[in-house]
Amino acid sequence: MGLKETKDLDLANNEELLPLLELMLDQAYLGIVLVDPDGIIRFMNRQYEELIGLDRRETYGNHITEYFPDSRLPEVLRTRKAELGWKYNYQGKETLVVNRIPVIQGEKTIGAMTQCIFRDISELQEMAGRLELLETKVKTYKRAASDLLTPKYNMDDIKGASQSMRELKKMALMYAPTDSAVLITGETGTGKELFAHAIHHASNRNDGPLVCVNCSSIPEELLESELFGYATGAFTGARKNGKQGKIELAHGGTLFLDEIAELPLMAQAKLLRVLEEKRLDKIGEVMPFEIDFRIIAATNSPLDFLKNQKNFRQDLFHRLAAIFINITPLRERIEDVPVLVQHFLQSGPGRGMKVTERALRKLMGYSWPGNVRELRNALELAVCVAQNEGIIDQDQLPGHINAPKTESQSEMDQGDLLLKSTIHNQEVQLIKNALSCCRGNKARAAKVLGISRSSLYNKIKRYGIH
Repeated sequence: MGLKETKDLDLANNEELLPLLELMLDQAYLGIVLVDPDGIIRFMNRQYEELIGLDRRETYGNHITEYFPDSRLPEVLRTRKAELGWKYNYQGKETLVVNRIPVIQGEKTIGAMTQCIFRDISELQEMAGRLELLETKVKTYKRAASDLLTPKYNMDDIKGASQSMRELKKMALMYAPTDSAVLITGETGTGKELFAHAIHHASNRNDGPLVCVNCSSIPEELLESELFGYATGAFTGARKNGKQGKIELAHGGTLFLDEIAELPLMAQAKLLRVLEEKRLDKIGEVMPFEIDFRIIAATNSPLDFLKNQKNFRQDLFHRLAAIFINITPLRERIEDVPVLVQHFLQSGPGRGMKVTERALRKLMGYSWPGNVRELRNALELAVCVAQNEGIIDQDQLPGHINAPKTESQSEMDQGDLLLKSTIHNQEVQLIKNALSCCRGNKARAAKVLGISRSSLYNKIKRYGIH
């Protein structure tokens, strides 16, 4: 039957309709056998024809049990009850998965049919395996998404024996159960994000999400859509189904805005409105909707910068600074260094390693302009250098910690401090040690050294290091 003939079919004409129905049933994945009320075969499609290995027209007019001796179609005709998903072993060869269904017209049974859902039970097992794998993947993705919105740290993860650190932790625990905004200040590397995680973990919202946003890492032109989201078709290039913003994602939990001083003035005004009204306006959305979240903000900028109206909206500043926590730099709580050293060695690759008294004195005598982050990176490098010895001595510490202090040291860029404070030979040796420990992985070596990858490449080229 050609395409043109199919188009011109008169579906009200049985002589034309029946061949079309037969063609459709032959194309179906299901194997189908139809019997009349007496169990006589009236139709069989191609799938069942291939199964029994006979011309199906030879079967018409014969009883179903002649080809399927243990067929349960006569029982289905008697009970008028369907049997779904039954296993059927055909002549000891193949195990089929079948449905047996009575064909009822009004109150009268006019026949019954067998549908072979799977030609071989292994197909069903394979499909079940695929479904199970898919379900496992979905659960894994959901768990991963949930982990991204779960606090990684609690108050016990904040290490320190100094009076200032004990008071800061006590203050954080006191404020955690409230819904007041918190502004955390402190130099780079002091642990502001650590405190944000710990406060959320100790709060009444700890079952809700913790959404972290670094305001300086998002381009200004994308920041508003990232924070506030947008509706379907809000602008050219928008996602088809719109976008859920970080604020909406934080509903029922906590929004942590790091580097809040980098937030553009326009976004500051919109954020203030959300905080005041507890309602969110999505870009392109007609009506705002209610939103419930707590905000924690952090900055390494001096308070004088935030209090300058040219740099930051004063109404937003006072809204954020309802609770104020200033984290003391490491150089002002040097007694925390031994505690932090022990913690980093026990929780990192240096597990089981020890630090000599001489090395510890050097660590406690250093000013740590990069704070706790710099200490962690310095220990990570020392572990690489001393990994075969099991003990970290003064000689395994980064060269700039052993180098005499200079007046210009405090003025150096913190991101490049680990190398710029050393003389030429020390710097070359430090880079070689890092590359050796990281097995030539330059990205890893740059992280250990505390510099950017591009800075490391430039130094390698400049010094001719191979």
